[in-house]
Amino acid sequence: MFKINRIIYLLFAMSMLCSCNSFLEEDTISEVPADKMWQTARDAKAGVNEIYGLFRQTMRENYFYWGEFRSDNVAPGAPVMADQARVINNLMSTDERCAKWTNLYAMINQANLCIKYVPQIDMPDVSDRNDYLGQAYAMRALGYFYALRVWGDVPLFTEPIEKEEQDLYRPRTDAQYILENVIVPDLKQAEKLINRNKNYERKRISIIGVWAILADVYMWMGNYSDADQTIEKMKSIDYKGAKFMQLAPNIQSWRSMLTEELNRKPSDNTPDNDEYTTKELIFLIHFDMDEVGANGYSYMYQWFSGSGNRAAVLSDKFMDIFNQEDMQGDLRKDLVSKDYQNGYELRKFMAGDISNSLNKTCEIAYPIYRYSDMILLQAEAKARLGKWDEALELVKQIRDRAGLQTPLSTEFSSEDEIVEFILRERQVELVGEGRRWFDLLRTGKWKTVMGPINGLKNDGNEVFPIHFSHIIENPKIKQNTYYGE
Repeated sequence: MFKINRIIYLLFAMSMLCSCNSFLEEDTISEVPADKMWQTARDAKAGVNEIYGLFRQTMRENYFYWGEFRSDNVAPGAPVMADQARVINNLMSTDERCAKWTNLYAMINQANLCIKYVPQIDMPDVSDRNDYLGQAYAMRALGYFYALRVWGDVPLFTEPIEKEEQDLYRPRTDAQYILENVIVPDLKQAEKLINRNKNYERKRISIIGVWAILADVYMWMGNYSDADQTIEKMKSIDYKGAKFMQLAPNIQSWRSMLTEELNRKPSDNTPDNDEYTTKELIFLIHFDMDEVGANGYSYMYQWFSGSGNRAAVLSDKFMDIFNQEDMQGDLRKDLVSKDYQNGYELRKFMAGDISNSLNKTCEIAYPIYRYSDMILLQAEAKARLGKWDEALELVKQIRDRAGLQTPLSTEFSSEDEIVEFILRERQVELVGEGRRWFDLLRTGKWKTVMGPINGLKNDGNEVFPIHFSHIIENPKIKQNTYYGE
């Protein structure tokens, strides 16, 4: 509907064959002028919906490239999946697809458009207008949070690019500056604006989703007290008289949540209705082929099942966790993995064996945040704050469901030891959910964990390369140093 949101494709992914001069000769990028576009509540809804659509395009592959494939959770799958194997084996070059930020910046630009124009729209209900605006702020924050975790310092745009102006091409902005001056303020704005009596649907950002991102950001910044307090808010809010955030109570409901609940939900036309039985899911990327055609299926089946085309299998190192004394009998093991055709497949999101014909009709949603993730983040925060007993009480909720005993605080000799225990629990509980690599980055453990596996141990290697085309297009950008000039 809106052509303007495609601007970032022109800004960051122009063909090398096109000259900069011919690009700048055009007067306007949008085919639909803003004064003709942002007029009604319907326009506002469509503009915000496009943010989620662009986020889906961004994360369809990068969910795994950015958050999973660089971690110790996985090993290469089929030999034909060379792109994924280069990331897993730490052999990336500057022409990797996952090194492009084109789609991500398209999403950020769409959020910027909404932030600029939605406040000007006369809508019957001001709370709806504020809610659309709050979602845009939250999604912009999430976009930049992904960007800086993947590339470090990145170009910063807080106003939409609508014409070919002189500041189209910007240098990279310090990641810490973006955290403190864009991401956290954006989430604080979203917290104020979001409608707490709507958005029960997990396909879009609710107040719970805002707090989940904020808690994650605080943990990244080492602000453990604020992370702890933010997650505590999530536990207290009522939606329609019922606690919104609850753990799936047993391993059977946990299994159902990850197979049935995430599979084949209809498009999100009624955000005030909750289509999910479980209360554990917070925010997810929705896939619906009826809504968006061929781009509406996910790679959850195709990349993790079948010996011929699976991108990755669970690593021997990951599977060995279940052999450790306190992990034996973990009820998640046989639901997460299956020894199949020379590799342990990730079966967490599959109810049974998957045929090749089903690979490309997979509509499994990708969880971005769920409540167990937040519980374990809070446990880590409390451990960092010296509240070991409280931390282990939180971990116990996850381990009880998995059929495991939880040790007492007296069995740990240091903060690092208890944090490592919590991180291992996060690794098992959240495997396949794009979290492990970011945990290794956040805690500074990426060298010690990944160095012996794939040689990922040199400073600068922790970030992704910037795609060569971005640097050719924008002379103000310098390559991340590990990947050369």
